[in-house]
Amino acid sequence: MNIYGSGRQTRTFCYVTDAILGFLQILLYGLPGEPYNIGNPEPEISMLELIETIKRTLPELTVDYRVIEHPDTYPSDEPQRRCPDITKARLQVGYFPQVTLEDGLQRFFGWAKTAFA
Repeated sequence: MNIYGSGRQTRTFCYVTDAILGFLQILLYGLPGEPYNIGNPEPEISMLELIETIKRTLPELTVDYRVIEHPDTYPSDEPQRRCPDITKARLQVGYFPQVTLEDGLQRFFGWAKTAFA
């Protein structure tokens, strides 16, 4: 696995069931024509922290990685931080993501083991 750049850039992760429920809540209860952010703002972690979280959550998985410079095809304006502000979705439609990063990783890798066995 490659980590491009320093590995200190941060991201957040939203499990697919939380995203789908958020989209449905917006469709059912949101204001027509209004934009909403759906995602999970917590935890906001660096890519290096993500690797450590995967190792800690799934110790049976071997994770090898290397930090490398950005390739020429990497967007020059790639943000160092991505974190959705879901305040509007929380207040207007009651959206609250439920699945933690660790639980989402366990669910995904559990599914992948059976799907690709």
